[in-house]
Amino acid sequence: MAVREINLLTIGNSFSENALRYLGDIADGCDQVRLNIDRASLGGCSLEKHWNLHLCSERIAEVKPYARLKDGVNERRSLREILGSRKWDFVTLQQVSHRSWRDDTYQPFLGHLHGLVRELAPQAEILLHRTWAYRADAPYFPENGITPAIMHRRIGEAYAKYAAEFGCRIIPAGVAVDAARQEKPFSFPDMNYDYQKTQAPALPDQADSLAVGWRWAYEQTPDGIPALGADYIHLNERGCYLIGALWFEFLTGIPAGESSFVPSEIPPEDISFLQRIASQTLASQRPRPLLR
Repeated sequence: MAVREINLLTIGNSFSENALRYLGDIADGCDQVRLNIDRASLGGCSLEKHWNLHLCSERIAEVKPYARLKDGVNERRSLREILGSRKWDFVTLQQVSHRSWRDDTYQPFLGHLHGLVRELAPQAEILLHRTWAYRADAPYFPENGITPAIMHRRIGEAYAKYAAEFGCRIIPAGVAVDAARQEKPFSFPDMNYDYQKTQAPALPDQADSLAVGWRWAYEQTPDGIPALGADYIHLNERGCYLIGALWFEFLTGIPAGESSFVPSEIPPEDISFLQRIASQTLASQRPRPLLR
């Protein structure tokens, strides 16, 4: 079978980086596909910020927001330069997570970015990356008067609204994360763990979590004394593999189980579970397969 070359650009933030964590490895393990990935990513970057940085770089040549390491040199680029650097097959867009459930935060910036991609990469299919709700124990929920279910539902409504408006397909990463959480819910708190008197490196039981969750900071602390904190937002290895598998199958039509790549840090039974959830999610959303 001939190898298909796919050029993918993500315009996003740490959530698109979660999706890319294993995606290249999965593709490298499949002899049917060569996947070339580039990114215009900044941590915590909203659609509004991406657009405003583009406007700034158009006026001021020295403003190049996006960095990459190329041949040992730290290279900085503008969004115009990245979009014009290759003939992209796919370009993804997404809203920053803390605004993702509020559909009034998307426009006009999503429309501006969509138009820019259409202008500079007219051959590319623009995809919307539907992201996920935070882990259920996140303080964000009581602080904002919402629940995980509300956040998940409103994210879905926002992406569906703008996918219809711009004629885009949705990569349903957030749907897959929610499906995995429904089937294997994360239980909290760990009643056998003393959160107040614990000492590093002991952590509570987070076996079924898809988010990073509780972790110890060491060199990042001001005085070098270990500090226990939690990341309820970003995905851990299991979560990143789940959405990496989903992205791969979405883009190629090939299930991740057909790749020879298997991350050693995830138990085999979890790999099978996550591959199944990815495929079932895509089947339920009925995306158009590209290679098959």
